Amino acid sequence: MVRNYVKIALRNLWKHKLFSAINVLGLALGMGVCLLALMHVKYAFDYDTFHPYPQRTYRILTDAGTKIMRSGKEVSLASSPLPLGEALQQNYGFVEKTARVYFKLRGEMTVGRKALAVSGAFVDPAFYDLFHFPIAQGQPALEARTVVLTRRTAQRFFGTNNPIGKTVWMEDKGAFTVTGVLDSLYQPSHLRFDMLASMATVTLLEQSHQLPARLADWKDNMACYTYVLLKDNTTPEALEQALTTVATDVRKRLRLGADKPLGFRPQRLSAISPSREELFNSTYEPTMGGIAAVFGMALTILLLAGFNYTNLTLARSLNRAREVGVRKAVGALRAQLVGQFLTESLLLALLAFGLAYLIMVGMDQLTSVQALTQGVRQDTTLWLAFAGFTVFTGLVAGLVPARMLSAYQPVQVLKGQLNVNRLKGVGWRKGLIVTQFVVSLVFMVFVIVFYQQGMYMATDSEGFNRKGLLHISLADKNFRQLATEISQQAGVERVGATSAPIGNFDESGFLKVAGRSDSVRCNFYSVDRPFVENMGLQFLAGHNLPATASDSAGRFIVLNEEAVKTLHLGTPDEAVGQLVQLNDTSSFQVAGVIRDFRYLPFTFPMAPLGFRYQPDEFRYLSVKVADGAEETAIPALQRVWQRLNPHTPFQYNWYDKELYDHYLHNDDVLLFGLLAVMALVISCLGLLGMVTYSTETRTKEVGVRKVLGADIGQIVALLSREFVQMMLIATLIGLPLGYAASQLFLQVFIYHISLGFGTGAVCLLTMLLVGGLTIGVQTYRAALANPTDSLRTE
Repeated sequence: MVRNYVKIALRNLWKHKLFSAINVLGLALGMGVCLLALMHVKYAFDYDTFHPYPQRTYRILTDAGTKIMRSGKEVSLASSPLPLGEALQQNYGFVEKTARVYFKLRGEMTVGRKALAVSGAFVDPAFYDLFHFPIAQGQPALEARTVVLTRRTAQRFFGTNNPIGKTVWMEDKGAFTVTGVLDSLYQPSHLRFDMLASMATVTLLEQSHQLPARLADWKDNMACYTYVLLKDNTTPEALEQALTTVATDVRKRLRLGADKPLGFRPQRLSAISPSREELFNSTYEPTMGGIAAVFGMALTILLLAGFNYTNLTLARSLNRAREVGVRKAVGALRAQLVGQFLTESLLLALLAFGLAYLIMVGMDQLTSVQALTQGVRQDTTLWLAFAGFTVFTGLVAGLVPARMLSAYQPVQVLKGQLNVNRLKGVGWRKGLIVTQFVVSLVFMVFVIVFYQQGMYMATDSEGFNRKGLLHISLADKNFRQLATEISQQAGVERVGATSAPIGNFDESGFLKVAGRSDSVRCNFYSVDRPFVENMGLQFLAGHNLPATASDSAGRFIVLNEEAVKTLHLGTPDEAVGQLVQLNDTSSFQVAGVIRDFRYLPFTFPMAPLGFRYQPDEFRYLSVKVADGAEETAIPALQRVWQRLNPHTPFQYNWYDKELYDHYLHNDDVLLFGLLAVMALVISCLGLLGMVTYSTETRTKEVGVRKVLGADIGQIVALLSREFVQMMLIATLIGLPLGYAASQLFLQVFIYHISLGFGTGAVCLLTMLLVGGLTIGVQTYRAALANPTDSLRTE
């Protein structure tokens, strides 16, 4: 019986090639997105399951009263202070091992003449015991200034040559010796890196001022990620109690008041992904909300394709009604008819699956989404999920048509008394098509707003200058000779120095007015006077940092408006000259107050900011290049660099490009754009099928009208009117929904664009153009038909 079902289904699909092709292509587009989403969901729960002790390993979270977003909601930090790991290891016997991951190894790595950007971390020796990142070649990096590379990184720099024992040069941190190569893994992890260096190196870098002193600093909660391996039969409650005791001791040591909360708590390694809570300074684990959003959008696309199948099948219900009537008259049961129709939808789903897999691979490679498809072939569970999803899609898509078509009464069908209006009428046909275009409009509006917000963040320069600024990475702390010679080059207007480019997080501490007990958290950059001038910051009161080459400028600080307001220093003029203390150790005199400008990500409200002069922390030169000299200045600067630093590569970035790349995520824009295009294509496929069927069923009517004198324009208008009305109805529903969804998205950002009518106009014109062409081409072809061909049998 199943064999006969398949034969009949294949004949029906071949007989109606256009409708079959529309259904296969529509289902393939929807299934391709869903298959990619399925991989994301499965891999989100597979994160870090390949490590040896996922149930005994914990990451330590920090509760420090950190507030983010417009709501001011407090969130925990995924990071913790650097001394925490050693304190737990030394003082608590139930702790078997601790490992710290200190992500301070970012920048360009150079081997010979090849310089490429890499990201890495300093780790403790126990890291290789807690985490299963196997060494494929060599041994772990345990000694100072040693490093292991991932296989991909080793191939990027050394090709097929053996990298063991070779020297690599890391931007502003010096030379490292390669001791090993990590094996390539497809298993996903919340930790991502290109290289791992020994934690013993940090001590040397702090002594040479190439890294800020953090090894004994309990104040910096964002320094590193701390992992603890508990001994067998140790309960999480024991670790929780120990962390409470440590937090109490730290609060006393830092003399934190009641308004400065601080606590630590464990998070099991197996529970990190997907993230069930919002964490500040989080790693690469996916979130529950993100997974739900991706899968929701994918199911929406698939639902549109299912609408196509339902719509076209019901539109052809009159032709299938005679088939149902004859089958029932000769003894077929309703269950057998349902089986026949479901077999057809399952065959369509299987055909669509092959095309969907190609679409899934193409989207994964085009959008660079974690290269998930690399591990598909060896994942049996995922293939079973794909197979089950394909069967589920076929059954769901064919269920409604199967139930409705199998319900026909044979007597009514064979007597010609069947009323098919309930299937061909307003409720089903128009409702499904309108829904498809509503979803397409919502997607299009959202994608445009998403892109506009990204462009706004990538190009915003309110309150500061981003043009003509070149950031050069320093090779060592002796920057003055380099700055002096660069300033003498043609096209260079000014040379400053900074610990980090504005927009990249540098450091923070507690600032208070001298003589008061209450303090506030404040972000800091170490800069000199020319850097502030390069940034074009506006002074509301006072003056810039002193223009001096000596360290006497270190007694002064420049604050922003928010810092003055939070510290209750009065007006900007009143704040100038007052004394403030940083972390109860260093005192500064307020030299000036600058206007607030957006130096944090756009999801954060304005926060206190201070500029101070600490040349030991300078890591970059800020070079202001004159307009028109951007191309000619680079070779001259490179010659100066090579003369003073012959063994270190010249590394630079244009500030405006750096901000642009940081805020405008092209992969996300491309992914959402593809979803919007898919939604529109699926909607137009459904519209094409309905217009084609409508023109076929009205062939004789068109012939009669042409014989009676109707011209082509009148015929096209007659056949198009109903579909154009549906598109206009979809516009009235879809545009407000699209604006509402976009407004919800923009609420994530403290600073965002304003929604205008231009976005809706662009989406409306796009939909009308594409939909109009779909309708117009088919109706125009029908209007051109020779009426004698349709009337000769009358």
